[in-house]
Formats: sequence, structure tokens, C-alpha cells
Amino acid sequence: MLAFTTMQAGSSALCQPVQPVPIAFASDVNGDWEIYVTDTTGKAPVNLTRNPAADYYPTWAPDGTEIAFFSRRDANHEIYVMHADGTNQRRLTHHPATDKAPSWAPDGKRLAFTSNRAGHFDIYLLHLGSGAVVNLTANPFEDEVPTWAPDGNRLVFHSKRELNWDIYIINVNSREEQRLTHQPLMDTYPAWSPDGSRIVYASMRPKGELADFDLYLMDAADGGNQTALTDTPTDEAVPAWAADGGTIAFQSEQDGRWVIHLMNADGSERRELINNGAWAAQPKWYGGVNALPIEPAALQIQQWGKIRAP
Repeated sequence: MLAFTTMQAGSSALCQPVQPVPIAFASDVNGDWEIYVTDTTGKAPVNLTRNPAADYYPTWAPDGTEIAFFSRRDANHEIYVMHADGTNQRRLTHHPATDKAPSWAPDGKRLAFTSNRAGHFDIYLLHLGSGAVVNLTANPFEDEVPTWAPDGNRLVFHSKRELNWDIYIINVNSREEQRLTHQPLMDTYPAWSPDGSRIVYASMRPKGELADFDLYLMDAADGGNQTALTDTPTDEAVPAWAADGGTIAFQSEQDGRWVIHLMNADGSERRELINNGAWAAQPKWYGGVNALPIEPAALQIQQWGKIRAP
């Protein structure tokens, strides 16, 4: 079993949970995009996919035993799944359109994803038991990157419905929708807090003659109490909330590429987690309570040019 060890007493605990938590992410450090897993100490990342095609956007099963992602390994983007140690990689969708950005439902039985099967990007549901695919949004504008509410009944996503990217919620049962953001620039990549009360997202705001993305918090009920978590001259995006609600992982622009940072959920104690001299993006937290069932024989530890740890 690959050990994610508890930090010793007296060691640095900046943004650090009591026990290190695994984080999956995508990187092109090997020359093509692969899915890797590290932990909150910056442990040497493990290449899980090891495939010459591009693999992106990991999402953990609720019990931590599997990771879904999307890949171009069959000539177009499709949704795939693998065991958490990278074994048993298999394709879940079979359509000539682009299927991307999967998000695993809290019940473990469904994946939400984005697809342009209808000629534009909508939010779809894949029922893992039957393989049935359902179009949830069926909107003539672009709907992308869904993430689940903890109750498993709602999805939050970004959409270009009013000719600008804003954040919306849809109830997966009634299909009732609610718009949360209304500012004139883009709001994207929303993610729900574990207690369901707040949403973190990337928002483009003007800064003099320029504009860039910072991370913001808002109330999930109505989009109120919008609060900036970051304020830098470069972009931050694709935030993901730790299961304990205390820490947020995200990708941050540095030297014209993405690196991965962590910070407390109030924006404090920010630190760099992965900066490998290449691109590292789309971090997703392991949400289970037990150690990962990863066997060392199935793994290859990737040597990185630069890893930051506490």
C-alpha cells in the first residue's frame, strides 16, 4: 500500500490537514497530459494513466476506489475510469462528440459531464449501472464543467446563456435552474463546499485597464455575499474543496503556465504544492476516510524537477 504518512509533531502544518490527503491532478511533465496523484505534503507524484494520449480532469469516486477522467486516446474525447492505483482503465462513453469534465455523484452511481452531442455543450448524466446517458440542460448556449452539491440533487456549472459566462444551478430531478452570478465579466469553474452552504469559483474582475481571474466565495442559496479569496495580477482557476471544508486546492498561473496551490478556505496561508517546470492543473481531492488502496507494483513514481512541501 502506498503510504500517505501523518506529519510528525512540531513539523510545519501550513494549510495541512491533520493527516496528509491525496490529491489527483493533470500534468504534461512527461510530454503529454497524464493523471497523477500526490498528497498535501507534496509527496512525489505517481503517474496513474501512463498513456501516450492526453488524459485530463480527474474526479474521485466517493469511496476513493476509482478515478474518472476524460481522454483523447480513441481519437476523440471520451469519459474513462480506472482504479485508484491506475489499473483497469476502461472507457465509459462511446460517442463521436466530445465528452469531458466528469464529476462523480455523491451516491457513486452517476457521473455528470459536459458534451456537445447536440451541437453545443450541455450537461449530461451517465448512469453507471445501465450506461444510460441523459441530457440535463438542452440549452442552445454553452453549459460546462458541472460539480455536484453534497445532497446529490443539484449541480452547479458555468454557462454562456446571456452571452457571458455565469454560474448556474440545476436540480437534477425537477431540472429547475437558478442563475447565481450577474457581473459583466466571466464567472467560471464553480465547486460546492462540503457543507453545501457556499460555492467557490473563478471570477474575472477588472484591474485598471486589464482583467484577470481571482477566486471568490458566494452563498450557494442565492449567490450573495461574494467575497474575494485571492487578489493577484495573474489568474487563479479550477478550485476544489477538501472534504473537511478547511482547505481549497486550485491552479495558479506562473511564468505562463499552471501550477497547483493550496490555501485555507478563507484565503489565508496560501502555499505552492506542485511546480514541476511543466503544466500542472485541475486538482481534485480524495474524499474518503480510509487510506488509498494503492499497490506499489502498479505504480511508477515520477521524478519531478521541483516539488514544494511544507
